[in-house]
Amino acid sequence: MAKASKQQDEKITTSIYLTKQMCGEIDKKADREHISRNEQIRKYIEKGLAIESYEENIDLITAIIHQEIDVSIKALGNRLAGMINRMTIISAAGYYANIALIADLIDTDRYSSFEKIERLARKRALAYANMKSGDALKAFLDDEEMKKAVSELKGGTPAYVDFDV
Repeated sequence: MAKASKQQDEKITTSIYLTKQMCGEIDKKADREHISRNEQIRKYIEKGLAIESYEENIDLITAIIHQEIDVSIKALGNRLAGMINRMTIISAAGYYANIALIADLIDTDRYSSFEKIERLARKRALAYANMKSGDALKAFLDDEEMKKAVSELKGGTPAYVDFDV
């Protein structure tokens, strides 16, 4: 075992030719790190080999990263789809609860048919859904616009609609 690690640490001598400028830069770096020129050259070679190894494996690394991102996005997408599904169910439940309440409370002498009210309400809701958020909110909060909508639902155009009734 000691023999194997000794063989791994065994060094060989090789000659390289450097420009004066390269040698000067290596010496400056070695002096700053308090190591020999040879050790600094070995460090540069090790870095170069590590970069080469990284470049050879970049496709594998990229594929792994993409795979992890895809898994995360799918999980979040599924979670969002589930939340939207629940919101749709809750919204539909509220919609049908309102229809049931309106059907029980409707005064057929004062209002037009329930079917007309429901159809016009759906059209109005779709119009709001197709507006930009800011425009829809503005229209929804506009009392005059709401009075027109209620008047339209009632089948007439009364001079005044009392919302507190």
